[in-house]
Amino acid sequence: MSFILRQITQRVGAPDIVREKALAAAEPVIGRGSDCDIQLSDLAVSLRHAVVKQTGPDQVSVDALGAENFEANNKFVHNASLELAKSPVLVFGSHVLALTQGENGDILVTATARENTAATEHASEQKHSFSLKYALFSQRQVAWIMTVLILLACLIVPISLFVIDHNRHQMISSAADRQWSGGPLSPGHHFLEEDCEACHRQAFVSVTDTACLSCHQADLNKMARANIVTQTRNLGSPFPPDPAADHAPHDRLMAAAPADPNMLRRINSWVTATFSHPNNRCASCHTEHVGIGQAETGKTPAPVTSSELKRNDCKDCHTGMSQRLTDTKIPDVSDWGHHPDFRPVITAGFDGDKPRLEKVALSSMPVEKEGLIFGHDVHLSATGGVARQAVELGNAAGYGAPLTCDNCHRRSEDGGFVPVEMKRDCGQCHSLAFTRKNGVEQLLPHGHPDQVVAALRAYFANGPRQSSGPDAFLGRPGLHGVFTPSQPVDYVAANVRGAFEPGGTCYGCHVIIPPADKRSLNYRVAPVKLTSRYLPWGDFNHNVPEHHQDANGAANCETCHKAKSSTKAEEVMLPKIAECGTCHGKTKEQTQAAAGSDCAECHGFHNTGLAASPRNQQLARSALIRIQ
Repeated sequence: MSFILRQITQRVGAPDIVREKALAAAEPVIGRGSDCDIQLSDLAVSLRHAVVKQTGPDQVSVDALGAENFEANNKFVHNASLELAKSPVLVFGSHVLALTQGENGDILVTATARENTAATEHASEQKHSFSLKYALFSQRQVAWIMTVLILLACLIVPISLFVIDHNRHQMISSAADRQWSGGPLSPGHHFLEEDCEACHRQAFVSVTDTACLSCHQADLNKMARANIVTQTRNLGSPFPPDPAADHAPHDRLMAAAPADPNMLRRINSWVTATFSHPNNRCASCHTEHVGIGQAETGKTPAPVTSSELKRNDCKDCHTGMSQRLTDTKIPDVSDWGHHPDFRPVITAGFDGDKPRLEKVALSSMPVEKEGLIFGHDVHLSATGGVARQAVELGNAAGYGAPLTCDNCHRRSEDGGFVPVEMKRDCGQCHSLAFTRKNGVEQLLPHGHPDQVVAALRAYFANGPRQSSGPDAFLGRPGLHGVFTPSQPVDYVAANVRGAFEPGGTCYGCHVIIPPADKRSLNYRVAPVKLTSRYLPWGDFNHNVPEHHQDANGAANCETCHKAKSSTKAEEVMLPKIAECGTCHGKTKEQTQAAAGSDCAECHGFHNTGLAASPRNQQLARSALIRIQ
């Protein structure tokens, strides 16, 4: 009869490994030594610990080969006689040997290793001795404690203080709120650093457009605007807030915007909108808590930086917009090359004294009815009477050389031009003087024909007047001629008609409407409306050096405005958009005057119907703002 050894290796989370082999020895030796038939790797087992012998058909004996005992059937013995039918169990150190009768009459020895309880307990005790986990709290306990403390300090206490009495606990409440802040506010809103409720008006709801428009509302009357300025001043703002009108009605903005091609972003937008954080708010583009922790000094707000605005592209909405908004009159503009030609707003006529404005295509050669008789060619000519008179007036009067554009058109701070004024810009040549009094010229009131008649009537009511100078001089504008009647006349009527009829002071520049009754002196002057901005939906800034100077610094108004060849004031001297394209959209390799082609170079998102101020220009150029 032979012995068969079955070794079982136990694994955690996996099936046990079972190996079987037949032992060649008739009396196998159990021990730790490599020459043993049944080798047990355990320091508690001797090199040659015991030997197993078959003593009968169903009997075996186990005898220790040294002084070390072994465990047999839960008893420590030096030798043992065992019956296989009772499935005896031997224990050597941490190894358990189960003896059973095999199928072919063999003796099956099943060896398994068991955990050393004492060693495990000793290792556990050492771990407890050198770990704070067992001296104080477990990691799970610490996690729960910290969670409760965070909820208490960061949520429960601030809410409680706010509900109980926010004003009384304002200092503590502000400190508790500050831990939720994403950082300092931008310089423009730094004065609200201690007033979170100015913008965050409802708990667990993101900043709404209503909160923004409480200060930035546009289209307000003068009193309402003054109230907002006073309110922001009281809050500590060093400057009034910028009005921000809607680019278009909100529903049309949403309809014009194309769907996001990225599915994940669309899902994210839906989730954020569901939890009171929609992405179509003012704060979706204008981000806060990105400042440097200090306010801008003075009364001019700091320009908006790129970190305060989420960058969007105008062409996202203006490409294919006509397919989404079928009733829109705005053409699709996908890039600079597809921009339509200019359509200036001109004065097409007058309804009474009110100008009638129309938007016309520049390609149709529009004619403006502005009510003024004027020729740029005569005034800008380097020869002739106008140039000679400008030279004679000299530097003291601001001339001294043939006229240029700058003599009459003065640039304003917003990039446009200040209105032309008769006395300041024309009066040196086109005199309104009609007499002298004590050596001082007396001027006719400009812009009010009834006041002109009244002034002449008061002066000539009693016939010719004598003074230190000529009695009267009512000649062609700029000429001081004396009115000398050839026969007795009505001096009042003669001088009034002399002012309004051909050769008179008013006739050379204005369209005169004579009275229906020739005996009447009720002369009228056709209304005058000089356009300050032909393109109110675009921000063209004449103060940009490249817009009014050539590479040598000389004025280059003639590049865009063909004034020297213009004979009538009715001509609209605007360049076509192709002229702008010689610089905009070009590279330095193509031209040294290369300029950008971003829509925000000329078009602002807010207040699109108004000429952009320098502040709005900074806002527009700090980022590409989506025009929806």
